[in-house]
Amino acid sequence: MRLRDALPSEIITSRLRLRQPVMSDLDALVEGVNNWKVIEPTASLPFPYLPEHGIGFIERFSRKPEQRPYAIARQDDDRLIGIVGLKFSAENPPELGYWIGEPQWGQGFAPEAVTGLLAAAGDAGMEIIRARVLASNPASQRVLEKTGFAVIERTESVVERHRGKPLLVLEWRR
Repeated sequence: MRLRDALPSEIITSRLRLRQPVMSDLDALVEGVNNWKVIEPTASLPFPYLPEHGIGFIERFSRKPEQRPYAIARQDDDRLIGIVGLKFSAENPPELGYWIGEPQWGQGFAPEAVTGLLAAAGDAGMEIIRARVLASNPASQRVLEKTGFAVIERTESVVERHRGKPLLVLEWRR
């Protein structure tokens, strides 16, 4: 069994429901992520983020065997407010990635979603998860540190958007 398949289809936290992204999320997905403040710290999301990008994500990308994204939705209305997920490779531990729409910043949704996913990953037998964050992104660093990640390496980014910028590699251990 692939690690991706060991994760549950749904994760419930005190305020959130983490679930498969679906086509009815498209408007909220495009609205939430099509913001330079949200996209700039990410490694690969295009800007502007167009409906066709969202459709591709929902229909294809989210079902790739090396990806396990979850829509972050509020329990009260099931509206998507972000994405959290893991990327798997044969050579490295799973890697965490996430974004939250700017109107929800500062409300604790990112740490809550990350904590929920880490608990499910630990229950599925995953011992180590890594994350990368730009050194210039203290808010994301705080989210990762609050959820149990520790810096294991200081390096420079090699992705086009951030080439040469200081980058932190963090690790969570079960």
